[in-house]
Amino acid sequence: MKNTLPILTLIVFMTLFTGCKKSENVCALIKEVKITGAKSLYHVGDTIQLGTSITPYALYTWFNSNVPNQISGSDGVFIYPCSKTDEGMYTLAVSNSDCSTQIDSVYITVVNDPETAPCTTSANTVTFSSLPDITFSTNWGIDPTYSCKNLSANAPYGYPDFNIYFNPYWNGIEPEDGPYVISPDFSWSVGPYSVFVASTYEGVYFEANADTVYVSHNNGKLLATFCQLSMNGSDGYNSFNTKAKGNLTAP
Repeated sequence: MKNTLPILTLIVFMTLFTGCKKSENVCALIKEVKITGAKSLYHVGDTIQLGTSITPYALYTWFNSNVPNQISGSDGVFIYPCSKTDEGMYTLAVSNSDCSTQIDSVYITVVNDPETAPCTTSANTVTFSSLPDITFSTNWGIDPTYSCKNLSANAPYGYPDFNIYFNPYWNGIEPEDGPYVISPDFSWSVGPYSVFVASTYEGVYFEANADTVYVSHNNGKLLATFCQLSMNGSDGYNSFNTKAKGNLTAP
């Protein structure tokens, strides 16, 4: 027994010493942890893949400033395909029971993928397949009825009007360049890169239901170009359809 006690004491001491050294090493690593793999700019549809500079014995918590709850509890984040809703400040908190929590953050911007309209159009002109063509000046601003930005044509009396309503996401900022899908209504369920397009002629209200509106800028002015918008309408009794091609340029 006299020989055993010093040995047991040594084992306990070495265990505690090794444990302390291990804890100190982990804490030192956690103190230096950084988010890796982040780019400052992504296009819609890209892959966002974030990691950490180390993978010690620790707990990981990831947050996005636009999401109420944590988005990951592992040592990384993987998002494919990314959308505008994935934009925001990404924050990583790394913790361990023996160490103080270390935090690192990075802001990620997600923008529309630039795409040029596949047709040539004349500024502030809309041609229809079954309605009178129009040439006009435009209005650009918040529509009080639908509470969203509206790029509209000042068409001559007796001719079709034309309105392009933008998702309310853009109410306070300039819409980004790129393709915008057609929203079926004002619920805007298809996301920020969407527009609702309507035209009225002789009591018939037409709504676009297919094709794409291509947004771009020229000398700071917003352009909305479309190549073959399919539009359906009704006067309450009969159904009508037409196709529209044109360009509306903000004043």
